Amino acid sequence: MSKRNIYKDKFLRNQYNRFEIWNKLNKSLDKSLIIYNIPKSEKIQLNKNIYSKTPIGNYCFETGRSRGIVTFFKVSRMLFRKKAGMGLLLGVYK
Repeated sequence: MSKRNIYKDKFLRNQYNRFEIWNKLNKSLDKSLIIYNIPKSEKIQLNKNIYSKTPIGNYCFETGRSRGIVTFFKVSRMLFRKKAGMGLLLGVYK
């Protein structure tokens, strides 16, 4: 994975964190309007373009590898094994 893709992934994660509150607010509002059977004509129209809908992929933060990611540590399986063997990851032992 190139440096450009790693930068893009970090940018997308930052955007997701930035608009997370808006996403949750819009979801909860849509669900509550459905529960109370409010007609579509009376629904409040929020600006849907405010928040990001870009899906975030799992990438290793050090190597940029997209497959074999240990999600808790956000590193690839090879780096996980290497760091766990050296004792750099807390709570992981052989």
